[in-house]
Amino acid sequence: MKVNHPQNPTFLFAFGFLFFLVSCERTEELLPSQDSAVLQEEAQVTASFEDVDFLAFSAMQSNGLSSRTNLDVGTDLCENTKVDFFPNNKSIVIDFGEGCLSPKGIMRKGKVMLFYSGFTFDSNAEITISFDGYEVNGLKIEGRRKLIHKGFNAEGKYFLFETVIAAGKATWPDGTFATIEGEYEKKFFLPTDSNGIKLKVTGGSGGKTRTGVSYMSLIEQELLFIQSCTDKGNWIPSSGKVEITLDTSQKFLIDYGDGACDKTASVTHNDKTIPIKFD
Repeated sequence: MKVNHPQNPTFLFAFGFLFFLVSCERTEELLPSQDSAVLQEEAQVTASFEDVDFLAFSAMQSNGLSSRTNLDVGTDLCENTKVDFFPNNKSIVIDFGEGCLSPKGIMRKGKVMLFYSGFTFDSNAEITISFDGYEVNGLKIEGRRKLIHKGFNAEGKYFLFETVIAAGKATWPDGTFATIEGEYEKKFFLPTDSNGIKLKVTGGSGGKTRTGVSYMSLIEQELLFIQSCTDKGNWIPSSGKVEITLDTSQKFLIDYGDGACDKTASVTHNDKTIPIKFD
């Protein structure tokens, strides 16, 4: 069957830009080109896996499999994407075929397969995600992705999810590849004002780059994403700090500021700090 999804900007795409360092200014004086390339690569790999999360949420909601709540997610899949539901097997197959470009400019091909234990917003429900020839923006994605709903916090008014990447692998068109394993905790806060949904993220990941360099990414201060910013195309965290370690010794601290809806941050390395601006 074919499912048409709403094409409005989606808040969940913010997931994919936890460490987005592409096109920043004045980094060469602090970041040698090879280090900058590694950080950009790590961002691309993380984004590709995080992109799958909102595909899963959207697919579950599109067939009414999730409880109806104020936490409504949308996506921007291209019109010829097929979403087939197999309720007897508790599975969903999202088929992008030979490739299509979404309204927001994301190129996907191949299949994403979801296996769920229960409704998306039931406590302790799990969604396990695997791939069949799946590519996003030119990267072939392999491995297992798991989403675990840990419950709704009535006092804080947020849904809590744990996400896990196991045996993750991203392969570039030239055959080089990077690996990733990671765990994150994500809080989705229900809208309370005109800023809409807020997302707070903690956790980290690690693996090896396509050049064999080991890396670790750790969120030192929870990252905040605000829907009123992401709906305008600004997918940079409004606040929070991330430490990225390359080859166990080179440490870079990215500080996203104090909550402003902008595209600026700072990077600290060897006690030197410079501002950066994102396109």
